[in-house]
Amino acid sequence: MKIRKEDLREEPKTSDNGILQTTGDAYRTFNDWVAFRENDPMWLLVLKLVGRVFGILIMVILSPFIVIGLAIAFAAVL
Repeated sequence: MKIRKEDLREEPKTSDNGILQTTGDAYRTFNDWVAFRENDPMWLLVLKLVGRVFGILIMVILSPFIVIGLAIAFAAVL
């Protein structure tokens, strides 16, 4: 069995990379759902616009909790 150079250069998978990958995939999926397409009827465009606004509001509402959680985590480490 030969060891290839590509195998040696692989980045170790950490939980941070997994979380970031999962979050990115979820955001891309949501963004695909609410993306405006040329052949969408008007009612679907309105529904997608409402969904996009709702998604932005959820992210804004959750962001202070994320910041507070990160601050507590950094305070616990220091």
